[in-house]
Amino acid sequence: MPAQRLGTLLVPVPGLSGTTYPPGTTVTVRGRGATVDAFVDGDWLPLAWWEFSDGLREDIADR
Repeated sequence: MPAQRLGTLLVPVPGLSGTTYPPGTTVTVRGRGATVDAFVDGDWLPLAWWEFSDGLREDIADR
């Protein structure tokens, strides 16, 4: 299993389920590089490098 880490969405991103997650949402990230797989409660979000930040950012939703 690939290493997992936490990240924070920087922009709204739609998941495979059709739910759009707002900036500030915490995601579980797998992979490295220009695109990664991210998950929110089992919902898959294919992310580009500019759509998320590594780690948790409590203040991101306030911007």
